Amino acid sequence: MEMGLYQQQSMNLVMTTELRQAIAILQVPSYELTSYLQEQALENPLIEIAEPKGMFTTLKKSGRKNGVSSQSADKQSYDHLIIEQETLYDYLYKQSILLPLQEQDRKIFNYLLLSLNESGYLTVTAQETAARFTVSIKKCEELISMLQKLEPTGIGARSLRECLLIQLSELKLENTLSYIIVDLYLELLGERKIKTLAELLNVSPQQIEEAADFLQTLDPRPGAAFSPADEQSYLYPDVSVSMENGKLHISINEQYSPVMKLNNSYSSLLRDKNIRSKFIDESYQKFNWLKKALEQRKETLLKITSEIVRVQEKYFHSFEKNDLIPLTLKDVADQIGVHESTVSRAVKNKVLQTTKGAVELKSFFSAKIYTQDGGSVSATSAKTEIKKLVESENKLKPLSDQVLAALLEQNSGLSISRRTVAKYREELNIPSSSKRKRYSS
Repeated sequence: MEMGLYQQQSMNLVMTTELRQAIAILQVPSYELTSYLQEQALENPLIEIAEPKGMFTTLKKSGRKNGVSSQSADKQSYDHLIIEQETLYDYLYKQSILLPLQEQDRKIFNYLLLSLNESGYLTVTAQETAARFTVSIKKCEELISMLQKLEPTGIGARSLRECLLIQLSELKLENTLSYIIVDLYLELLGERKIKTLAELLNVSPQQIEEAADFLQTLDPRPGAAFSPADEQSYLYPDVSVSMENGKLHISINEQYSPVMKLNNSYSSLLRDKNIRSKFIDESYQKFNWLKKALEQRKETLLKITSEIVRVQEKYFHSFEKNDLIPLTLKDVADQIGVHESTVSRAVKNKVLQTTKGAVELKSFFSAKIYTQDGGSVSATSAKTEIKKLVESENKLKPLSDQVLAALLEQNSGLSISRRTVAKYREELNIPSSSKRKRYSS
């Protein structure tokens, strides 16, 4: 071993500032792109950003809410929709006006109203409230009890157990099996320990199931109906696929993308070399880099979407999930001549608008599952088959993951392991066979 200085040539990828910026812009969805560019404009006076024209167009709404229908809301401005929405606080405050409260009690009550989360649960304790207002815990408990008598029933609860008990009490069901289960054994019910509950309460499993079925009709989130997310759902699709003369046409949704241009106030500084500074030159270079990155983002999205539509053309005519062909990120990357990571970043959080609604770009990618005849289907198709089998199973003897795997191979020729079936089942939010088991049909 000797110490010394040696020259050595090597090749490695250097993450330049421009490359990092291009990667960042590629993975930013339309609804965040404006904010990103505005941040760049704060550092670069040459950048001027114009707001997207269609950013507040409602593409997907959930029916009629607070007197504003989907059809009429399209003709109204975003600001008008916000005014129309009634919050949970507004709804409860109107009811509280009629309550016989002294000035200090009203302040505490209003504090409790403001301490409700979106689900309608109280996020502060009686002890915390008492300490804040220097009053007794008993007084705070009384005010919380008053809050829990308001509509919607179950509001102001501090746990799921209390929320359900409030609703059962309102229905005069304090002495029922449902009430006892919620009061004493809610955790066991959540785990679907039907036989254990039946033994503990000395009743039949069928009676436990009947009580559980009734509890399913109660509202575990009484405040959720007033959540802004439930009022309107706004989507800003990056790309659109439309049908024109029987052919699929792909386009970038320019109305949801911000417009970046050169600030005219600095045009004279760029023209006159005598007064141009190093800062202005560097700012202009960064402007051009950013402009190029935006163009690359648009070009990459179009290439990826075009390849997706080419492969999944049958789906875009039928919109049946069974028509989705297995497609991986690498498949698309190889076809358009980019790295797999580029496709992964490009489809992240991106939305595609179709004639049947908006879908995430990443939903078109799924693993290949090989069939007995040497062909392949998508994971989406496999999930569809699993869902069908579970829906048609005998609930008294639900199918285990191992049996599901065997049936998939027998009926559809799909070779899937038990572990993969369990993974797909969980992604479909289907409980395990032990939790799907019923004791009465």
